[in-house]
Amino acid sequence: MKKTIDIVTNDSYSLSATHYYNPDNCSKDLLIYLHGGGLIFGEREDLPEPYLDLLTKEGYSILALDYLLAPESKIDTICQSLVETIQWYTEEGFNALQRGEPNFYLFGRSAGAYLAFYLSTVIDSKFLKGIISFYGYYTLQDPYFTFPNPHFQQTQKVSSQIVDSLIQDTPVTKGTANERYLIYLYARQEGKWLDFLTQNTSQASHYSLEKKQIENLPPTFLVHCNNDPDVPARQSKYLANTASKSHFIELEGDVHDFDRLDIAKGTTVYQELLKWLAGK
Repeated sequence: MKKTIDIVTNDSYSLSATHYYNPDNCSKDLLIYLHGGGLIFGEREDLPEPYLDLLTKEGYSILALDYLLAPESKIDTICQSLVETIQWYTEEGFNALQRGEPNFYLFGRSAGAYLAFYLSTVIDSKFLKGIISFYGYYTLQDPYFTFPNPHFQQTQKVSSQIVDSLIQDTPVTKGTANERYLIYLYARQEGKWLDFLTQNTSQASHYSLEKKQIENLPPTFLVHCNNDPDVPARQSKYLANTASKSHFIELEGDVHDFDRLDIAKGTTVYQELLKWLAGK
């Protein structure tokens, strides 16, 4: 079952969430889910139904969040709005969801996992039980991100004129790949992704985790394909080797969002996730 919850409504934008739950079994923890899309595209209801069914059948609930997207909003605004959303959940939202306590996991895929890692360093951590990262990253300062990416340069070149026509004059909180992927593709082809995210690329260091912050992460579940062409697997490997409590699954493959493309492989990994959650 799912229910839409309105979180923020103002003159500029609105943020909502989708609550997925099993009405016959909500006995286990809440997973606050953040979608991927390079912080430029994506929408909260992108988690494939087989995984939603697998998690909710076991008694877990998922709260999938909207968040502001770049380049219409920059990284500081994106992150601050999410901090406020988490604060809303821990102060009142958990009651609206009829949960007895505000404990939760942060669960993200790709850019959503990055946001989960950053949020863990700036929110009140006493309610955060762990982080679930599917092909995520902890730093914006990786050469894969700051220079033109060879993988994306293999596809047809996107013009700046097309990108300019796609960028909106007002804040954006969701956008399908059909609507906004070309913005991301251009940014990665040209090595301009940080320009789209930040007011000044020097901001990137502030929004990247340092070693001490990684060492202090809560229990963390990581999965990544070893030859991911979008987000380098070395980011997850470093997290796994540096975090004090981590569980890392490295998969063979040269795809990024494997669980979208291969449901059978994804189901196996989500079953491993359930085992990890059960042990917390």
